[in-house]
Parts: sequence; C-alpha cells; structure tokens
Amino acid sequence: MKILQRMITGMLLLGSFSQAGAGLDETRSSLWLAFSLMDFDYEEFLPGGMTANREDGTLPGISAGVALSRERVFAGSRLGFWSGRADYRGPEDSRTDEDIVDWQASAGLRLYRDARVEAGVYTGGGYRRWERDIRSTPTAAGLFEIYDWWYLMLGVRGAYIINADSLIRADVGLTRPLNPEVEVEFETGFDDQRLELGERTGARVALTYEKRLDASTTLRIVPWFEYWELGKSRTVPLTSNGVVVGTVFEPRSETRNAGIDIGLSWP
Repeated sequence: MKILQRMITGMLLLGSFSQAGAGLDETRSSLWLAFSLMDFDYEEFLPGGMTANREDGTLPGISAGVALSRERVFAGSRLGFWSGRADYRGPEDSRTDEDIVDWQASAGLRLYRDARVEAGVYTGGGYRRWERDIRSTPTAAGLFEIYDWWYLMLGVRGAYIINADSLIRADVGLTRPLNPEVEVEFETGFDDQRLELGERTGARVALTYEKRLDASTTLRIVPWFEYWELGKSRTVPLTSNGVVVGTVFEPRSETRNAGIDIGLSWP
C-alpha cells in the first residue's frame, strides 16, 4: 500500500535526521523493532443497544519506531501492522480476515525530572486503516470493508529509573478520530457504499519496561491496551446497478484491543 510505504519512509527520514544532528545539539535517539501480538475484540451494536455481532481473535504483527529526546523535549513515531483471522459471531457465525495498519507521531514536554522520576505531557496524531473481510457462509453472503481515519492524541507520560540499566515508563492518552469512514464492498449484486462514521473519544494505555543488554542494545517489553469507538452512520439508500432496493447503515461499534510488544532498541 502506498500510504504504508510513505509512513515507513517518513520514519526512516526522522531517524536519519536525528542521528545526523546528535553530535551538534546533543539530541539522543533510538530505533526499535518488535514482535507484536494483539488480542482483537470488536463489537457492533443495534440502535437499541443490543449486540449485533462480535469478532475476536489473536492477531500477530510487527511494530517499529524511532524515539528522540533533547533536554525537556521528547518526540517519537511508531508504525504497527497486524494480520490474522478472527471468529465472527452474529446472525450467521463465520470468520473474518483482519489487516490493521496504525501509524502515529507525537511530541511532548517534560514537566518534572529528578534522578529517578520524570513526568510530562504530549500531543500528536496518527492514521489507522483496517481491512475486514467477512467470509460467506452457505446461507449468507460475505462483506469486505475498509475502515480508515486520521486521529489526534493527547496524553501524559511518566518514567521511573530502576537502576543504571533498566526503567519503567507509563503512558496514558486519549485519542479522537477525525472523519472516520468505512467502504463496504458486497459479494452480492449491491453497489459499493462509502459511509461516514461518528467521531468518539478513545484511549490507549501502555507500560514499557526497558533493560539494557549491552552498550548498544536494549530489551523492550510493552504491554498495552487501546479502546476505539465509532458512531453509527446515517442510513442511506442501498442500490443495485444504480436502482434503489433498500437502505443500509453502519452500526455503532466498540473495539477493545490488548497486546504486547517484545523487541530490541538501538541508539
């Protein structure tokens, strides 16, 4: 995907820039790469609040990023990709193939720092794309959906230095989707639809443990949790070859993903 290539290029340029300037402005930088595992949990709701369908599964993935720090200022960028299969439970039980790409960049300011503890605030933004392929069953046709949205972030971050070789960092933030949309491709004779979804505030929590292994390598273990909510779309005409045959809407949804990243970082 072109947008994934652009995100990777941007992260590499950011890392190259920070390394080039490290000797002049004392900017500290690191690059990291990790194996990621996501416990995916997605639920859609009928207008009355009852569950319409639910999906859950374990999605393996990979994540990478760059982190920069200079005196009271810190910044970073992260790119993650997860792919796998989830169980679909609804009017017809089935399975779904999931592909999720998430990129984010942020910058922050340290408000407090002593020999062992630091605390600060940050803001930033990101982009998320989720491809959801609901497989057909003997009695029901499948769907292929592409969700995508840009989002804003605002949060707080703190760290505790355990000793000279290890530390723990906590990160708690809010997220806000901007103009989320879903493109629906039907396996039957209906025309494709693109629906605008409601913006709802979400959250992300992460706890990072870092342990220096040698002068150039650090172990990173990051358990995390994220919550997304997207509002119901408007009800729009459903067409087949341009002829109105009914109506369609995208339900309100909630996503609760828990995961863990295990990897290495290098200065």
